[in-house]
Amino acid sequence: MRRFYTYAITIFFAFVLMGESNILRAEENFFAELVPVESRGGAELAQAAKLGFSQLLVRVSGNESILEQTAFQEAVDNAQEHVVLYSYSEESDGTYLFLEYDDAFVRGLFRDESVPYWEQRRPPVVVWLALDEPYSRRFAARSDDVTLLSPSINRFEARGVEARFPLLDLTDAAAVPVNAVWTRDFDQIRRGSRRYGSEHSLVGRWIDLSDGTKLVDWYYVGPDFEQHHQMRQADVEAIWDVGVDLAVDAMRDSLAVTLQRFEAAKAISITVTGVQSIADYRAVSSVFEALSQLVELRIDAIRGDILMYRVAGVSSAQEVARLLPRRSGLRIQSASDPAQLDLIWESIQ
Repeated sequence: MRRFYTYAITIFFAFVLMGESNILRAEENFFAELVPVESRGGAELAQAAKLGFSQLLVRVSGNESILEQTAFQEAVDNAQEHVVLYSYSEESDGTYLFLEYDDAFVRGLFRDESVPYWEQRRPPVVVWLALDEPYSRRFAARSDDVTLLSPSINRFEARGVEARFPLLDLTDAAAVPVNAVWTRDFDQIRRGSRRYGSEHSLVGRWIDLSDGTKLVDWYYVGPDFEQHHQMRQADVEAIWDVGVDLAVDAMRDSLAVTLQRFEAAKAISITVTGVQSIADYRAVSSVFEALSQLVELRIDAIRGDILMYRVAGVSSAQEVARLLPRRSGLRIQSASDPAQLDLIWESIQ
């Protein structure tokens, strides 16, 4: 196991020479966290390592309750052992500690405990918040409603999902009129969100009541289903927590996979039809090789334009299908058999 202290001197000089912002490094590295600290002492470093690892586990699982499980509690208690890189930086608002954790240990932990693992490639969520004001209805704008929208950004970041806010220009106004939220025309919402590269939306209907509370209807709008939650609350941050969690929980339930122990993994057969050339073969293989959740990948046979793979590491063919990037060039033909996935290679135009 890679140990915490082994890298200290190397890291110090590396960061001095590179001069790269730790904030940018943390944003770009899925297995890294940036934690504010008061000092550079050993005791605070140990606490920051635990806090950062807790945040990482929540992001990777998409589930805050994971920290209640014994194996994950023990991993947090020993967080220093799983840090492979660390560095301090002085930012405008204080001192921060950059921590990068052992990705192999994290995946192994999820695999050993058979806990759903939500891989790095996550779709963004487009936020459409409709406000019911005294004389009109309008969408909350990122530029004009900073105080209102800021808690949503923080909550999405904590859950490991990017939030995108519509421009609310003429194109949006034509595609998604604000009344579409009140009439629950979710097909219009879906079309509007595709402009921003996502099939996942968080839609809100927000009414300020005379007693200071807010009556809010939250809707998660996914590719083919919706979920709803209504609440009445005065605390804006608490309102956003419920809305963001509604969307992220629904996405996690449909996108997370359960990793399997290597020794217990049942092999899954994958058949890919339409592989016409060496270039096709390399492109198809690169798609599967990029899936870090798979602990085994091998070619069983090549018959004409058909490639046959055998993979292990996840629990079913359906979960392999979930992992495939949307624009991978592979179209799902059949995933009804848990042990067999049939795909068609259509290339990427």
